[in-house]
Amino acid sequence: MLKTRYLTGLGFLAIGFLIKMLFTHLIDYWALVKHVSVIFIFLGLCFLFAGIFVRSEKIEKGTFKKDPVTYSMVTLMQIILIVGVAGFAIVTEHIAEGANYYLTKTIITNSYQKTTATVTAEQPIKTNISDKGYEKFAVFQYRNNYSTIENQGIKLNPKLRKKLIRKSIDYRNGQFSTRLQGQQFVIYYSTRFPSMFMIAE
Repeated sequence: MLKTRYLTGLGFLAIGFLIKMLFTHLIDYWALVKHVSVIFIFLGLCFLFAGIFVRSEKIEKGTFKKDPVTYSMVTLMQIILIVGVAGFAIVTEHIAEGANYYLTKTIITNSYQKTTATVTAEQPIKTNISDKGYEKFAVFQYRNNYSTIENQGIKLNPKLRKKLIRKSIDYRNGQFSTRLQGQQFVIYYSTRFPSMFMIAE
């Protein structure tokens, strides 16, 4: 039973990690990938640490009035466990997202083509169930080796936005603009998986 639970937990954890690592670059499915991967990672961690939580529930902690020390210690341990699982899920999800970058770089290095991409929009993508959680992406449009149009994104923050502007073709040609939309970039994309691309240095 214990072995089955651990294997199930590791299985969910691995599935969540792989989903995030393999499909993070697909802007059309980015929010879905994020949500599904976090759910699998969280489920995996819950299976892995379920035994500890169950054992903590079996401790006779009584009431706060009768035994404040035991009650406080067990309650604190359970809170730390829940927060720890949530934190570990977030860290694992970020590691998987970073792994996608290195996977993309490796695949592109093995087989790539060079082309020019245009930023068509700075697109906000909803990242959670509430109405306030958004991540902003720069959407790059380019024609791939199959003669179809790719629209893929890079997650933006203010620092990266400035860095991208300085890498644009117009900026290098002495034409400065603070708008990212409409800027053009030299990129490398994978000929095997054209949705994977990186900006040329």
